[in-house]
Parts: sequence; structure tokens; C-alpha cells
Amino acid sequence: MCIKSTLSSSTTADKAIVPPQTTFKYEASQDIASVYHRMDVIDAKKPAKFGPVAFVASVLSVPIWATVLLPFTLLSSTINFLYYNLGKLFTSNITTVNDESSNGKQELSNTLNGEEIIVNITPRDERKYDLVLFGATGFVGRLAVSYLAKEYGINNDKVKWAVAGRSQAKIEATLSAIAQELGNDDIVNNVDVIIADTSDRSTLKGLVENTRSIASTVGPFQKYGSPLVEFCTKYGTHYADITGEVPWNKEMMRLHEHSAQQSGAKIVSFCGHDSIPWDLTVRYLSNKLREECNDELRQVECLDELVGGVSGGTLATVFESIDRTVKDFQWDSLWKKDDSLDMYQRLTCGSESDNKIVPDLPSTISKCRNPSQRFAGKWCGPFFMASINMEVSGRSVALSQGTKQTVKYREALVADNMMDAFVAWWGTILFGTAAINPVLLPILKQFLPSPGEGPTQSVLNDGFLCVSGYGIGENGNEVESAFYFPHDGGYKSTARMLVESSICLALDEDRHENTAGGFYSPASIMCDALLDRLVSTGSSFACSVCKYFK
Repeated sequence: MCIKSTLSSSTTADKAIVPPQTTFKYEASQDIASVYHRMDVIDAKKPAKFGPVAFVASVLSVPIWATVLLPFTLLSSTINFLYYNLGKLFTSNITTVNDESSNGKQELSNTLNGEEIIVNITPRDERKYDLVLFGATGFVGRLAVSYLAKEYGINNDKVKWAVAGRSQAKIEATLSAIAQELGNDDIVNNVDVIIADTSDRSTLKGLVENTRSIASTVGPFQKYGSPLVEFCTKYGTHYADITGEVPWNKEMMRLHEHSAQQSGAKIVSFCGHDSIPWDLTVRYLSNKLREECNDELRQVECLDELVGGVSGGTLATVFESIDRTVKDFQWDSLWKKDDSLDMYQRLTCGSESDNKIVPDLPSTISKCRNPSQRFAGKWCGPFFMASINMEVSGRSVALSQGTKQTVKYREALVADNMMDAFVAWWGTILFGTAAINPVLLPILKQFLPSPGEGPTQSVLNDGFLCVSGYGIGENGNEVESAFYFPHDGGYKSTARMLVESSICLALDEDRHENTAGGFYSPASIMCDALLDRLVSTGSSFACSVCKYFK
């Protein structure tokens, strides 16, 4: 819980009172201590500890990194960059590439809005399925199928669902393995299978036309995801995925938002570890200030406690993003000013939002400055997903109602002590340096999981994620929150978040924040309905006022 800070002015201190107990949207969300009690005591979750040996090894690696690894990486990555881009500087490719890219995108848009007009679209409430899971044979896809079968059964009155992918044989093998694991043959006998491939556009109509929503795990999304988004916007099919690729999502918005608005499709990316926990945290802190304190959020800090693993699919997305950054570079971006509106600042009507989020992200480790007693004496460092979580939360801020709002966003990874914080921070730097080195990367990949591989079952079960939020309003009121996921956040909890998001899009339309089609962040369209689903299926959440000025 927040500790009331000591105020120098007695007049101000006299104003600090306990807020009146008003009805909060999520009824059982006031007791933050109970969330921490469940995590620390009942579930006995423990933070990652590296120890003095790892700390000493990390410190000793600093001069090696500075004198050998970093110079080698700068040299090799520069040569690699020039290999792919030097020719563009001395030819007409600057214009040609831009023209070709623009023409391609315009052709796609014309196909949607002019040449190919979809008529007689089946209304969503008359479609056969509530949810089709695309990518059932991937690592997260398998977890999602297992979760669907355990939580909702096989095509009963709760949820009607099917699975989809490129290979009939692989899907059947996946369903058989899950059926054996759960002891439920209905998974093999009664789950419908749809064969679809995003590289074959002729297969996508059958994937999207008869379901209320699509849940996609097929990444990297900038490589495999674009055609499916296009078809969902065309056929009025809601869509959720687990991407963390912000530039790709913005490009999809630029190309297809008009089509989504016309068809009524709600396109919601980032429906997993990236970035539901943080997006909902920021939204609820803002709502709490507004509803109980008549105040507007101005600063927010998210402190992340987590333990988990990494999958080959996640790494493939990271490597694909690095590769695209090099190969898609355009020289004119160095001198050409981009005056276009940031897609995440664009309202559904096309105008620019008055609300925005600005970064206050740490670049190195330091003692936690959060006033909560929980974080006293602990250390914080950069979290590699923080910039993505900030962007997604910023989209929700831009779409939020209220007065003109600028929110300063800070997010950090929590460690029990300086040594553990340093090891986590320095390990990220070492990995990042090797990942952008074109010579070392192929060697590094030999020791990393491949797409389809991921953490063991014990890591999935023992892992966890807890996001502690702390918000300050314009008038000095303070709110706090805790959002706990009892299993590995990146995969097992992500599968649950994706499924619940897709079901929420399909079956909870009466609770959506907006009835119109378009591109949304999770909190901006599903806020209360999604939180209810996550809490009822395993998460714990609480939000309360810890300082209130009447």
C-alpha cells in the first residue's frame, strides 16, 4: 500500500483524508494487500535471483564488451548496413522504392475500397463460430487450444470455437497431443479444423467469413500477419493478436482503418503480455482518479515483478524487426521531415487527440523511488518491453474521454538488490549487442529456442507477472494498483489473455467502450469486460486511492 508522504504544510496535511467509499466498477478491487498476499504467501512466488557469482561475471564482462564486443559489433553492423543500403544512395532507388511501396499500398487499399466490394456479409451474430484460433500449432497456439478446451469445453453453449493453420497433419498432431494430455478425446473428434495460409489469399475468406472473431498467434506479424488483418477488416470480423510490433500495427491502421470502420470490425493487437497488463493498469489508475477524486492522471509508474522464459517465436520477432530496420531503411528519412500525424494520436474521426503520453523511462539501474513500502530498499532497471507498453497505453490515453491530458509514463523492472538489478540490465545489453551483430547472430541462434519451442511446463507454471501501478493526478491525488498473473506472463498467461480478449470481442459487444469498428488498444475498447474475464479466470487486480485531497 502507498505510504502517505510527509507534507510540509499543515494546512495541506489537514486536507489529506480518506476518500469516500464509492462503488468501483470492479467490485472486489480495493484491497491491494490481498493481491500481494496471494502472490507472496499463498502462491509463494519468488523473484529471480542471480547471486554474487553472476554479478562478478557481469562486472568482469564490461571491459570485454567495451573493448572487443562493442567495436566489433559497430564495425560488422555498419558493413552489413552499407551492403544493403549503399546502392540506394547512388541510384534512383530512393524514388523508385518509395513509389513502388506507395503504389503497392494504394493498390491494396483500392482492392478493399473500390475494386473488390464484399456484399452479403453474414451478420456476426449468425456466424457458426465465436472464435477461430489461427496458429494452433505454434508454442502459444498450443497453450491457447489447451486453455480453450479446459476452460470452455468443446463447442458447447459457452463458446463455439475452431482452430486454423497451414498444415492439416500438424494441427491433427497438436490436437491429439492435447487430447492425450487432458484426457479428452473430444478435442480430436469435435474441434473443427480450418486450413488457411496467409501467403495464399484464396484461403483467407473461408477463415474469417463465418466467425465473430479471430485470435492469431502467427508471428512475426509484419512477416505473416498483414493479409489476415486485411480480410478481417473486409468481412467485419473482430481480430485479436499477441504482437509487440508497434510499427506494423500503425501501418495496418494506416491501410485498413477505413475498411474496419465501414465493416464494423474491431482490430485489437497487443492482446497478451504485450501489453494488456500495463494498458489496463494505466486506464484504471486514470479512471480511479477521475471517478473518486475528480482529478486527471498526470504521472504514472509501473513496476514489474516477473519470472519467466522465452520462446523461439518471440526471438524470431526480435530478429525479424532488426533485419527489417536494416533492409527497409530509406536515406531520405535522414533529411525528410515527417509531418504526418502519429497513428496512435489519431481519433476515429481522423483528428488529432488532445491527450498524449510522454516517456520517462529509465536507462540504467537505480533505487526504486516509489513511495510504497513494498519497494523500499529495492532496485529498478530498464524493462526491454517498456517502450512498447508505453506506446499501447498511449493509444488508450489518446482515445480516452476527459480534459486535455499529458501523462508522463515510467516503467521499470524490480529487483531485490543492486546486484540482481545490474545482472538483469547488463544481460539485456549483452544480448542486444550480439543480436544486432550479423556475424555473431547466426552463432547465437544455435543456442536459442527455435520457433515453436519455448519454456518448459515447470517454468510456465512457476513463472508469474505482477504490475504495480502508481498514479499522481493534476491536483496531487495519488492512486495505486496491483495486477497479478499467477503463471508465466509471456506465454501461459498470454494464451489466456488472447483467448479472453477474442471471446470478449465476440460475446461482450454490449460492454465495449465503443460500438464502431476500427483499430483499438485493448483497454480502449474492452476495459471493464476484459478485466472481469481475466480476474474470473485466474488473475488478481486491485486499485485504490492512497492520498486524497478533497
